[in-house]
Amino acid sequence: MNIRCLLFFILLFAPSFLFSKIGNIEYRVAQGAWTKKADFPGSSRNYGLGFSIGKKGYYGMGQKQAGLFVYKSYTDMWEYDSEKNIWTQKADFPGDGRLGTKGFLVNDKIYVGFGYVIAPYGPTAGSNVYQGDLYEFDPALNKWSKKNDRELDGGSIFFTIKDTVYALNVEFRILRKYNASTDTWTRNNWTKKDIAPKYRNIIGDAIIFSIKEKEYIITAVKKNGNRINQLWMFDPHTAKWSQKGDLPVAGSDTLNAFSVGEKGYVRRSGNEFLEYDPSLDVWTEKNEIPSERKYFSQAFVVGEKIYGFSQYEFWEFIP
Repeated sequence: MNIRCLLFFILLFAPSFLFSKIGNIEYRVAQGAWTKKADFPGSSRNYGLGFSIGKKGYYGMGQKQAGLFVYKSYTDMWEYDSEKNIWTQKADFPGDGRLGTKGFLVNDKIYVGFGYVIAPYGPTAGSNVYQGDLYEFDPALNKWSKKNDRELDGGSIFFTIKDTVYALNVEFRILRKYNASTDTWTRNNWTKKDIAPKYRNIIGDAIIFSIKEKEYIITAVKKNGNRINQLWMFDPHTAKWSQKGDLPVAGSDTLNAFSVGEKGYVRRSGNEFLEYDPSLDVWTEKNEIPSERKYFSQAFVVGEKIYGFSQYEFWEFIP
């Protein structure tokens, strides 16, 4: 199960009762507790990557906008010891800084790369230049290694199912699979005749969730002047698409999607969320996130403890 998805689920489904304060750092909600932990030593950022191995968490990369078409990108990686409540800086990512960095965890190794840079000047200002390099980080050795950097078509959507990494490109109808143990990529395609979402309707590579070895992708489509969000299911074993039930609320292009167990979840408008049951192809509106942690951004999970950021502070949540 995708770790980020698990994090979102636990946080969003925390009971929405009034928090009671114990000292200055711990807040309890029914069966859950929040505890403020050691501040993150690195710079604040958006879209950082988080992973966990054993009792340690890892967080780094990410970006921050500094001006029109100008972004600060980060290449640092940090290790958090959940038992000692200590952050330690690890070896920096050896590739160039970039936006939209991809990351995944396979067999206790962290893989980071791809992403894109934005041309800040000239006739191509604002256009994306996609990167094709991939690196493996071994936390035990604190060492990065260059991996097979076979060029991937720009705009690929990445997901991991059973230690296999998939790179899905809707524009060119390509599915690539990465085997970390052999450091090899294989490729499959679907044809123009196959039913599939249109590339122009894809609204982001994070608006996805996985259930039972299927990947679900949400698109934004205009119909009769109104925007709706469609749900598509992709089977990576057959490279076939199936259209599922539309989201039952007003369409949006600012969504977060995740899954836990056999259900999918979508967060919208800061603290509203929906639940999707694939066995019934039905969406259900759920309760809102408690306002105290409305903007919580998960980083990683260690054991049964959830770690992430809220208003630039680092928190632990025990459900």
